[in-house]
Amino acid sequence: MKQQIQKILGMILIVGCASCSQFRDSIHDTLYGTQRTTPVNSSSSSTAGRIMESGSDTVRIEFSTSSSSTTVTHSITSSSGIASPGFLGNSSRLKAAELSLRKLPAFSRKQIYLYRFIHFYDDGRINVQLQNPENPEYVDEYSYRKGSWETPKPVQLSVHDNIKKSLVKLDDVDFENAGKIYRHYSAKANGVTGAPPLTHVYAVFDNNTISWYPQSISGSRERYFISFEPNGDLKSFYRQ
Repeated sequence: MKQQIQKILGMILIVGCASCSQFRDSIHDTLYGTQRTTPVNSSSSSTAGRIMESGSDTVRIEFSTSSSSTTVTHSITSSSGIASPGFLGNSSRLKAAELSLRKLPAFSRKQIYLYRFIHFYDDGRINVQLQNPENPEYVDEYSYRKGSWETPKPVQLSVHDNIKKSLVKLDDVDFENAGKIYRHYSAKANGVTGAPPLTHVYAVFDNNTISWYPQSISGSRERYFISFEPNGDLKSFYRQ
């Protein structure tokens, strides 16, 4: 993403006095993400620009072109269409995703049951299987992308699958608990040399109980076991 932003600004600086429409077309064709505010200036060019972050999934680029008598400032805003990292550590975004699920028309005035698992990713994605609200013998897979829930897909089940055994209520799986897992894990991982950052938190449902993962932190020289309570609180942590 950083290379794409640098490419955009490079185009602005090279083209210099090109028309505004050319700038706009080039940027919109190239831009696919977000970047923090980064000032860019060129001592040898009559064009200067900077990248402005204006929202979770948008980038606003401001640049000015000057001639001997006129300086013009332009502003372009583009939506990336891709959720930015930081989802797991953002309680408000996690809660918004849960509320959005509860408000789906299919679940109006109905209890929501999760089946087998739920996965949270730091780039803003969620994958979960839910019991069909019309037929309890069916299960559907729901995916959360770009801030909204996509159309569910049917899940093929076997006659040997015990649906009731792997169900838990959404009321018992607060999405903000994934954020608690992330914070507890990250706090411990920060003290383990070589441990990679956490980008994926998930829960598994068996016998109608909730087990959160990951349950290990691996560093370059050490490995630790970590576990969590169903509500996301830290349960145990020790070196293996």
